[in-house]
Formats: sequence, C-alpha cells, structure tokens
Amino acid sequence: MRPIHVAMASVIAVAVVIVAVMLLWGQLSGASGVSGQPPGKTYTIRSMKGSYLPPEGWKVGDPPVIDDKYYNPARLSIRVGDTVVYVNEDEVPHTFTASEVPSGASRFSSGPVNPGDSYRYTFRVPGTYKYLCMLHPHKGGIIEVSP
Repeated sequence: MRPIHVAMASVIAVAVVIVAVMLLWGQLSGASGVSGQPPGKTYTIRSMKGSYLPPEGWKVGDPPVIDDKYYNPARLSIRVGDTVVYVNEDEVPHTFTASEVPSGASRFSSGPVNPGDSYRYTFRVPGTYKYLCMLHPHKGGIIEVSP
C-alpha cells in the first residue's frame, strides 16, 4: 500500500472506533439522544366506553366537560420529555386534539382514532395544554407540563 492510503485507512479506523465507543457509552450511561437527558415517563389517557354521549343539557358551543368519565384521567400533570399515549376504549372513533397550547409549543392532533387504537405525543414545552375530541366536543381534558 502507498503511504497515503495507509494513513487514510488509519484515520478511518480510528474514527470508526471513536464512533463505536461513543455509541456504546451512550447505551451504558442511559443517554436518550435528546440533549443528554434520560427518556421521560409514559402516561396513558383513555376515552372511556360511552364517552361519545354528551352530558344532559350540554349543547354545541358549551365548553368541553373535564371529567374522568370522558377522558381518563381528564387532568394530568407530567414533565417535559414525558409521553402521553391516548387509547380509545370507546365503541366509536375519537380524537385527541390540542385546543390550547403554551407559547412555543406545537399543537397536536391525532386525527380520528378508531376503537382499540392509540396515538402518542411527547411534550417538549412546559405549560398548560387543553385538549378535546373534535368529533365529540363535549369531552375535554387538561395536561400540565412542568420543566
């Protein structure tokens, strides 16, 4: 081999070893790949059976009802980096859609989630998130995200 090829092969070999060590160290130290922070917790919010039925007296234009019989839990406190898994346990499709989010946060929307299906969202910005079902706007919930 010519000297330049030997030098190039040596540089590539060292780079491969460095990358391998960094990847292995990340696995051993529990790094998540997101700003060196460990992965967040996962929480589940469910649409309960029969939650498509509005409460007596509720009419379109009224604010969503925050009650565990619609979304369970209807109120949740989590931390930045945590993930919420929305699971539809009702007989009809529902959505898990942000109606209000803190400044700098993205709005989430599951689109229709069929019975038995789920949707995941990881919260990256602290603050208060209000959500509802676009198909059944009588049901809503609140997620408080702390730093």
